Amino acid sequence: MATSDIHQKHIDTKHHGRIRFPKPEQGNLPITTLKSLQEHLQTAIAVELSTIPLYLYGMYSVNQPGSPVPSNIRGVVLEEMLHLSLAGNTLLAVGGTPKLYDSSIIPKYPAPMLGRVPELILELRGLTKENLQLFIDVETPEAKDAPPESDNYQSLGQFYKAIELGLAYLNYVTPTLFNPATVAFQFNPNPPDPNTVFDPEHSDSGGLVAVKDLASALTAMKTIVDQGEGNPGPYDDPLKLEKDHYDIFKDLRDGTDTWQTFPIISNPTTAGYLAIDKNIHQVSITFDMAYCYLLMTIEKFWTVSSTDGRNALSGNLFGIMGGVLSPLANFLIQQPIGTSGEVAGPCFNYFGFQSASSALNELKAAIQAAVTAYAGNTQLTGIQDTIGGLTDISTI
Repeated sequence: MATSDIHQKHIDTKHHGRIRFPKPEQGNLPITTLKSLQEHLQTAIAVELSTIPLYLYGMYSVNQPGSPVPSNIRGVVLEEMLHLSLAGNTLLAVGGTPKLYDSSIIPKYPAPMLGRVPELILELRGLTKENLQLFIDVETPEAKDAPPESDNYQSLGQFYKAIELGLAYLNYVTPTLFNPATVAFQFNPNPPDPNTVFDPEHSDSGGLVAVKDLASALTAMKTIVDQGEGNPGPYDDPLKLEKDHYDIFKDLRDGTDTWQTFPIISNPTTAGYLAIDKNIHQVSITFDMAYCYLLMTIEKFWTVSSTDGRNALSGNLFGIMGGVLSPLANFLIQQPIGTSGEVAGPCFNYFGFQSASSALNELKAAIQAAVTAYAGNTQLTGIQDTIGGLTDISTI
């Protein structure tokens, strides 16, 4: 169901706009309190975050120069980053505090997808046609007339439908639900915010939304669902310029295009590397730290309104994603592990910094240890230069 139809189907205009919730299935109660709404929006953030490493891991594993496959996956990843930002903007607008850097939020793969029924296990694996089935399962569209499902959902569309209903209901009973003043702290569609990172290739499928009222909140939710599942599938935009994630993955699985992958290990952990190769372990720690610092930077964005501060944070986002994480992942994939012929891969594990104020220095120390371990490897020294240019977010 398109979000623009939410009022027509679920608000009874004959009875002064009263919300008509569908009869809930077991374990899927309507969202009727602010606390519940905030919790479900935080869950949405966590769900979106949990899919990004899956897609990145698959993208990194492709070993075929010139193949369009990594570009297709990269487009999905950028839109997942957009979805995370939209869910966070909405949570901030209704008085919540978006969280990313937390050991209870960052998955350790393999991990169950939050709330999904039947259980769906998320795994870091190479991008084979067989393994694409997991990506397809994550993005599976809701069945026609499927009910909203707030906690035990069969599709993300049903989960977001429950959130849309909660937004509409609480906006009706609490006219002050949305705080427009939070717009200054949200990811916005205008500079200096990183709109070129989080906006889709074709803007008519939706982009960054500053959430200030019910209409903008529903637009944000619609963008998330349309880009994942289609509006209707196989496209996510009215001009049919861009396919939704579900159909992108289906086309890769069922199409005639083929590609080679590195023999990358499945579901690696940084702790597991320690017993195999201490040098790889050090690079993996550096990757985890950089990933966590990225999440801390995104969190910080939702607390800063000054142009200078947001410019600095945007610089961190670009620097970490393109200048640290991607080259570190590519370095790891070149490293053989054990005697089975497999190569290493990034783990996306949680790393507990001593404090927010020491985090960047800890990251700098980690990349220095990696450079030392690999005798000044030029790939690693280039990454070290990028880390050296990052802004200490604790000073903003």
